[in-house]
Amino acid sequence: MFIRVILFAILIFLIYRVIKSMKQSRLGKSDPSRVIHPHASGEDLIEDPVCLRHIPVSQAYIKEIAGKTYYFCGKECFEKFMLSKKDN
Repeated sequence: MFIRVILFAILIFLIYRVIKSMKQSRLGKSDPSRVIHPHASGEDLIEDPVCLRHIPVSQAYIKEIAGKTYYFCGKECFEKFMLSKKDN
């Protein structure tokens, strides 16, 4: 009798896990607003020299200027940077 109870509990647990994984996979596919943050996976952050925001390296707007690599949060900050360089 005790073995039947244990087997029944294991069966219920397995069914629960299958249903839970199906729900999670369905949510992941149908929810376009879901964002996976790269910094959660340990990706390095760099600082934009114009607006001083920290952004993941993979999402940075990268430009090499006078032999030095600069990382910007977007094209707008890059353009502001270049304007400030012209003024100096």
